[in-house]
Amino acid sequence: MRYSIYLLAAAGLYADAGSLIPTNKQAPDAAVLSMEEMAIDVQIDGSSVKVLTRQIFANKTGGVLEGNYVFALPGSALLSDFAVWDGATRIPGVILERKRAEELYNDIRLQAIDPGLLQLGERDVDEARRTSVFSARVVPIPGYGTKRMEMEYHSRLDMGSILALPLKPDAYKQQRVGRLWITVTVTSVHAMKDFLVLSKGYPLQILEKKPNLVRASLDVRNFDLTEDFVVRVDREAATGDRLAVVTQREEASGPGYFEASFVVAPQVAAESAPKTVVALFDASLSMQWEKLERSMRAVTELLMALGPQDKFHLLVFNSQVAAFAAGATGGGKASAEQALAWLKTQPLRGATDLGAALAKGLALAEKDSILVLFSDGGATAGQVRMGKLVEDYAKVWAAKKPRTFMYAVGDDANGTLMKALARQNGVFEWVRSTEPEEFKLRGFLEKLGKSAVEGVALDVQPRTAVSLVYPLHEAVYPGSEAVWVGQYGQPGSATFKVRGASATVNLPASETAHPQLPRTWAKARVDALLEKIDREGEDKATIDEIIRLSKKYKFVTPYTSFLAAPRALLRPRLIRPGDPVIRVRTDAAIASVVAVFPFGLTKSLRFLPEEDIWQTRFLAPADMVDGTHAVKLVMRDKNGRTYREAKTFIIVSKPPLVSAKLSASSARRGERVMVTADAGATTRTITAKMYGAETAWLKWDGNKNVSVGYLTVPAGMPPGKYSVKVTAEDIAHNISTKEVFLAVLP
Repeated sequence: MRYSIYLLAAAGLYADAGSLIPTNKQAPDAAVLSMEEMAIDVQIDGSSVKVLTRQIFANKTGGVLEGNYVFALPGSALLSDFAVWDGATRIPGVILERKRAEELYNDIRLQAIDPGLLQLGERDVDEARRTSVFSARVVPIPGYGTKRMEMEYHSRLDMGSILALPLKPDAYKQQRVGRLWITVTVTSVHAMKDFLVLSKGYPLQILEKKPNLVRASLDVRNFDLTEDFVVRVDREAATGDRLAVVTQREEASGPGYFEASFVVAPQVAAESAPKTVVALFDASLSMQWEKLERSMRAVTELLMALGPQDKFHLLVFNSQVAAFAAGATGGGKASAEQALAWLKTQPLRGATDLGAALAKGLALAEKDSILVLFSDGGATAGQVRMGKLVEDYAKVWAAKKPRTFMYAVGDDANGTLMKALARQNGVFEWVRSTEPEEFKLRGFLEKLGKSAVEGVALDVQPRTAVSLVYPLHEAVYPGSEAVWVGQYGQPGSATFKVRGASATVNLPASETAHPQLPRTWAKARVDALLEKIDREGEDKATIDEIIRLSKKYKFVTPYTSFLAAPRALLRPRLIRPGDPVIRVRTDAAIASVVAVFPFGLTKSLRFLPEEDIWQTRFLAPADMVDGTHAVKLVMRDKNGRTYREAKTFIIVSKPPLVSAKLSASSARRGERVMVTADAGATTRTITAKMYGAETAWLKWDGNKNVSVGYLTVPAGMPPGKYSVKVTAEDIAHNISTKEVFLAVLP
């Protein structure tokens, strides 16, 4: 059966989480494609969150349908897995370099087997850096059949923060799911005070509730998705600062990983001191529609919360910067209403001179005042280079050091820039299109009246024990948490210190209790490398490391993509000299195929209608070196249009090296003897044969790291010494043998 799924970022689309829309519709239609099942498994381990979503959609019509699968990742979530099912076969996503994935996608699609390509951004790397909304073209959805989709993502949950799964169909009004499962498991090294379900429409049942473990679930049928699923985990209030360290090391020969979490003790609430706020409001055209509405609600909450003892400046900017008043305005409801009424009269303009707005805001700021930016961070006029914007801001900021609060709005917000600006004694928050903003906005504004804790830095002794350590937090406040992730090398004892708290821990040679840690570290490392590119420009070494980490730890970056296709199509063919067959499956419109080989040979392929495949035979020269070689395919369709593609094949002329041994040097009649063998990576089959005995087929044993099989000594075999011939054959049909001996006892 053919299937097709082309998955890419859909810029500007306000997407729900996991909607399958008929291609001739603008919204889900349950009478055509219904969501029959959705299972969501949420695992929270400390500050790390993993969400696995599985959905089954049903075609209610008798015809074959096409659909668009649309979803948006919440917050700063990291997409870590993706799969589509073709009937009973699961086609998992494989991480590939972005350009290579696109080439393979186009190559495979012409073979009448359409793969699934998942990537951030449809056009280029820059767009990939600025979107979290994805869409997928799904073909075919068989008549009265089903289509199953799977997606996994990771995110972080700061202490006292909320976890919101974007299930409310903001763009499509209402959706119903035939059966909805949600399971939630929370583990924490810090004791939990409470686990709260903030979305009242979900009848979540608490199955187990302990200081360090919470398990909950729900199972409902014919459920209308009318709100987001939102929970909050509250930790026990600390009487003093607390530091905890967890580790993960799966291979003794590889690096280990650690996460250090430092909980800052809350302070006794003091009377709020008067504050001066400089609010910068982005009124450029990129902020229109939902982004403008969300920013307006946020600045309204800010100004209405100021008391008569407070002061504020309100600036609106686009290609120009305008001020509500020449000087500071006293706080209070009346002043806030006047300022908001003025703000609503300001025109939207095309360009965004973010640098000029920041400079004007710093000029108005006083010592200990608060600068708050409501924007998508898209600088399109004046200074537009991220590195220079951050550098210029930091230089002027140093004179007064106002607290810098960044409120990023929209899926395409330049979160990297605004996060870098917030490092100047501030707070960064990002609200995307499908997220419930009220919880994030409340936490953001609550920090206006608090002072960040100074001197929160991680010290590890001996310093050589750890490397590549990255903070996962911005400013730290009383009652909140600071988190660092890093690598460690050799096993041993190390002492971690933050302010007055310390923890001496064993960095083990093996630990598998926190499987999310390697990916969490890799994401922090990639974020740091992407920021380096923003500041200094691209270089090959940095991009290569991003691609390597993305492949190893399986998550999408601007330079990589998920490609879902049968594994055999992702591997080059293996051909040995003298094995002259090349076979290509194409689209039905193709009328001729010509292969151009790297050694000067040009061959036309012959179509075999009984196999629906193009084929030719050729002779690879005997002097052709082992390795990967390219063959160019020139295809012409029935209308005379020409297509060119490149395929690769591997020359393998040397037989695999094989070693073998028996579990015993002798055996009695009727006994079984284990045969183990090791051969090269390209080995396809290994067999063991002994006179009079049934052939043993050896299979790979991951625990033993060898291939294993069993020979049974025939019951009537005469005593004596017998040869056991172990034969290994690779995919290119090269063969090698190894002989071992077995003594058959009476």
